[in-house]
Amino acid sequence: MSISGVSELKRNIANIYQRKRTATIALCEEYGAMALKRFQDKQANNEFWNNQTYTAKNTVFYGTINQRDFVGFFLAHAVEYGVYLELANNRQNEALRPTVMAFYSRFEHDLKEIWE
Repeated sequence: MSISGVSELKRNIANIYQRKRTATIALCEEYGAMALKRFQDKQANNEFWNNQTYTAKNTVFYGTINQRDFVGFFLAHAVEYGVYLELANNRQNEALRPTVMAFYSRFEHDLKEIWE
């Protein structure tokens, strides 16, 4: 194989990696939005805690992490007492982790489809 052939092969591998990484970021965006919708739908019926001001419910958000060695998504509270809601009373009112985990097997399956 010539030097130009090796260079082209390296470029193709880099392009394939970049497309898969971009698809992974898009997948994280999709699942983050789905998790947020699931949380909002369930909390509209006070499933996790009793809404009093709706501030905690209405300020939960999702984000996508795109770092050099890591891509992922998360749900988070924008209120200071969000940690209390999640962890108090042996996680009695925990909402965010169970919401994200409800999608874990589907997310893992879709991720394997991208990378295999």
